[in-house]
Amino acid sequence: MSDFDPHRPFLTAWARTAGVGWRELAGPAYRQIFRGVHIAADIPDSLVVRARAALLRAPDHALVSHESAAQLWVPSWTRSSDVHLSFSKGVKTIGDGIRTHRFRYPMERWHRHGLPVTGPAMTFIHLAVHLDLVGLVCFGDRLVARGAISPSELIAATEAWEGHGRRAAIAAARLVRERSESVPETQSRLLMVLAGLPEPACNHSYVVDGIERFRLDLAWVELKVALEYDGRWHDEPEQRAKDEARRAEMRANGWIIIVIRAPDLYDHPDTVVTEVAEALRSRGAQVKPAMTYQRWFQPRGDVA
Repeated sequence: MSDFDPHRPFLTAWARTAGVGWRELAGPAYRQIFRGVHIAADIPDSLVVRARAALLRAPDHALVSHESAAQLWVPSWTRSSDVHLSFSKGVKTIGDGIRTHRFRYPMERWHRHGLPVTGPAMTFIHLAVHLDLVGLVCFGDRLVARGAISPSELIAATEAWEGHGRRAAIAAARLVRERSESVPETQSRLLMVLAGLPEPACNHSYVVDGIERFRLDLAWVELKVALEYDGRWHDEPEQRAKDEARRAEMRANGWIIIVIRAPDLYDHPDTVVTEVAEALRSRGAQVKPAMTYQRWFQPRGDVA
């Protein structure tokens, strides 16, 4: 087989045609990805490699979908230990490590890294069956941040969808926003919204003399209240100094700056809601937090 390339996934039959025997294939020069699919041992594992291998065992029209498509669209997204494939034929299983999904509706064929994959909207809709509201909005925000789709396009796609997960997909799509730069930022915004507080602007540009000085993670601009999430990189001395300087400048100009970290958001969301509500009230806003946010943001220890 003249085009045999061991640095890309190949079937056992291809190796035999190329003159690679069973003993050699089982030796140190090669490794098995799935049953009947191999690759040169020096090629590191990755989703792209595993997906390309899985497609060799699937019908020709198969697409990478669900959690695997999500990671191809948003590389930082949570990894799945299985490769998810969708196709129209009824195939029970095609190998360990490969999750198959059967569809009976038209799906556009997109491509990422040379792989056939479900589009951003369909991937979002597929995840609506498995993710909760907050998780799905976080994924949608990441899609938008990477330029894969716009919020309006996502809303249109979910409203046109008539299959499983429609209601959840629409609800999440309507909460997807532009300018969100991280999952914690999205989660912080959703905590506010689900607590019944006014929705803040994402990454509001603080402009002085027509020049953007910096951005505020979440801001109630007219009230001059901001909520900022500090991840671990904010612990770096240089970054900490910059944060303190800009926040001092903002406070000197009448802003209330509330800074939270991971334990605040994930373990004590009730405290965050209370602090923000008090800040908004101090600026004249009539707000009364609702407890509905605790469905998604439960204070640590509250399980009974």
